[in-house]
Amino acid sequence: MSAVLVNGQPFSLESGRKTWGDAIDAVDAGAAAEGHVVTAVRFAGVDQPSFLDEDIQSLAVSDLGRVEIDTVPRQRLLRTTLGIAGHSLADIAGGARQAATAFRRGDDAGGHRQLGALIATIRTLLDLTLASAAAAEANLAELPCGDESAEGVLSATGVVLDTLAQHQRAGDWTALADALEGELAPSILDWRLVFDVLQEQGAA
Repeated sequence: MSAVLVNGQPFSLESGRKTWGDAIDAVDAGAAAEGHVVTAVRFAGVDQPSFLDEDIQSLAVSDLGRVEIDTVPRQRLLRTTLGIAGHSLADIAGGARQAATAFRRGDDAGGHRQLGALIATIRTLLDLTLASAAAAEANLAELPCGDESAEGVLSATGVVLDTLAQHQRAGDWTALADALEGELAPSILDWRLVFDVLQEQGAA
């Protein structure tokens, strides 16, 4: 069977655990018991960013070559991830204002281009936030953020995005610009509250 290393140390699989799905489940369980999470996987030296994908779960470990798995303490990962995300909020809000400026000056093509990139960035940020909540074992619906729950703060941004889509379909570029600057930018900055409480939850 191929060697399985966790943080450079040999990891022994129980008898009968033959697939990659079995292996990562076993490593996950051991890491969780120590307050760690899996952050990287390599098969034969090649990074596997999609190591949790279902289509590779049934692969035989013996066919993967040398398997290297890295874990880090959950709290450290949360601090690092949420810190990076938090620093990005001002840039994302700034991007909303730039898109608004483009629409106001009649640069519809540029505005739509910036808006598309902005929405893609927000989706990535949402995925990261949900992953961080899972790592912190936090229920966003029950996590207080001022007068709202964490889920409420994130949902407010979703409502704004729906409003933007309505203005876009109507071709009302002035209303779109106003919503970008007056609603989306402040809504994104409110995510700082979510990141702060997630860090507190992860440290608890």
